[in-house]
Amino acid sequence: MTSMIRTRLLSKQSKKIESKFVTFYKTVGEMVSLNSKTTEIFAYLKIYDSLTQEQLKDLTGFSLATISKILQLFLETGIVSRQFLPGTHKNQYTIKSEGVNFVYTPSTKILENLEALDSFIVDKQTDLQRLQKKYPVEIEFLHMRFNSLRNYIEAQRRQISSTKRYSFFQEDTSEIFPLNVKVNYPFETRKLEEELMAVWGHFKNDPIKNRLMSIFFTHRSIDQQSLVDVSGFSRSTVSRFLQKESKGAYIHALPREHRKPRIYYLNSISSSILSVILNTDNFIYFSIPKFKEMLSTIESRKLPNNDATFLVAKIRETIEKIETFERETRFLREAYQELSMFLRDTKTKN
Repeated sequence: MTSMIRTRLLSKQSKKIESKFVTFYKTVGEMVSLNSKTTEIFAYLKIYDSLTQEQLKDLTGFSLATISKILQLFLETGIVSRQFLPGTHKNQYTIKSEGVNFVYTPSTKILENLEALDSFIVDKQTDLQRLQKKYPVEIEFLHMRFNSLRNYIEAQRRQISSTKRYSFFQEDTSEIFPLNVKVNYPFETRKLEEELMAVWGHFKNDPIKNRLMSIFFTHRSIDQQSLVDVSGFSRSTVSRFLQKESKGAYIHALPREHRKPRIYYLNSISSSILSVILNTDNFIYFSIPKFKEMLSTIESRKLPNNDATFLVAKIRETIEKIETFERETRFLREAYQELSMFLRDTKTKN
């Protein structure tokens, strides 16, 4: 077995290039609601391939306890391997590049979690049928909202495993409740919302967003004060959330009406989530010119030879991976187009 060699870090002259690499990965992570510290450690491992905890501390400024916790997560999910450095008391962590591309969650793990979510939804839809006769309108609405999330799962299934399990499900709720009407349930929904978000785990790194998004999942439309009342959060917290999220792909706002509170809504859950993912993918695709610009920068600067050789190889490798990634993610783009056509056609028929 070949002995592990301690990784040499880039010199100060190359830190600007290194920082651009890290910013790229952190931006991708932020776009899909991943933990920023975990993404930063992932970024440095993607740059250097192998690092010790002490080197990660020097690079990130994070505590060894934080780094150890994140590396343990990476070990458990198969993102890194751990080897002992001969002649030291240290371990070196090596990223398994074949398991991850631009985010730190392996696609196999994503699909495993989504299949668990799909099973959870099917069970909940079956349970809710018991209330169908008593609350027909509200149960039909919840059924459609769950269908929307199942459509997202099906689109990801087609991308990750290249298999089609279901046709898409009807999810349009516009005929059940108008978009400007808040759903007032005659029964408690918080437990259902919490269970759903716990199984899905998409916003687990942000408890406030996790809770508020769960309310939008079940209510679809709601005004700011009602969101304060239902969530228990302060008005300022809810206001900051709405201001930020209404500029993104998830939450939208209806035009203001005179002397009426503004209505915010989450329309199609499937389309919203897929839009976020596809926008992130587009950011990755369109980053190639920036990496090529980095190559030109390296050629024009007098960087140490070892740094220049390392960075040129790493940038070219990253460009090649982005090009491969664009080819491989065509299935998700196709699934999104098929879903969009299905939703348009079903709405037209209704």
